Amino acid sequence: MNRFSWRRLPWTVEVLSIGIGYALYSVIRVVSPHRLPESLEHASDVIGIERAFGLFHELGANEFLTHHYDLGIASAYYYATLHFIVTPLVLAWVWRRRSYAYGQLRSALVIATAIALVVYATWPLAPPRFALPGAEDTVLVHPVFWASGHGVEGFINDLAAMPSLHVGWALWCAAAVVVSFRSAWRHLAWLYPLATTVVVVATANHYLVDAIGGAAVVLVPLYLCGLRPPGVLVGAELPDRAPAVVSPRTIETSELADEDSISA
Repeated sequence: MNRFSWRRLPWTVEVLSIGIGYALYSVIRVVSPHRLPESLEHASDVIGIERAFGLFHELGANEFLTHHYDLGIASAYYYATLHFIVTPLVLAWVWRRRSYAYGQLRSALVIATAIALVVYATWPLAPPRFALPGAEDTVLVHPVFWASGHGVEGFINDLAAMPSLHVGWALWCAAAVVVSFRSAWRHLAWLYPLATTVVVVATANHYLVDAIGGAAVVLVPLYLCGLRPPGVLVGAELPDRAPAVVSPRTIETSELADEDSISA
């Protein structure tokens, strides 16, 4: 097991750790509304950086979405539901069906989320829907299942734009799929974080830089926990029934041992 990850724990401990993480998020949520002026200053800095590098396309993307009603509805449901459904389902599936990889994948997700919480607590950032005049929050324009389009009302942090965990968790889900299967089709999973990036920017909930930040806070822990291109977990503990990977040197050693036993 990689030194930056820890083994799969009893499910009660796993659930408890999730609860602790959410409690920290809630504390940050409570203090965030009082930091709106600071978050708007940070938004101005982010917009300036994007303009300098030719990355500022948030208003154009949002305007396009507001002029296409069906796309607006689809994006609203995408933003308000998949983030809260897909990641827990993938995590539970890896726990159940790919237990040998669960420790590393879970550890990467926890580390990434912890990094994001630190940034939320120390560097609040107002999203485009707050900072850009003319930006329309299309998630709230269209009705969704939740009490609020951004999650259950009272349990959200409106100033947690950087990094985008919508993008970060989507990237983690794609990585989990890629390391769990061997079919070439598994790489289609990378379309999920790409689509999520488009949605979070077009709905005026994140800047493109937020999406880049979300990808970074997930990719680094994934690497530290053993993920290596083209999608292999180094040091993953294979299940008892998994076919062993036999190297030429192993075969050679085995043959020499057989010859020695015959000679004896």
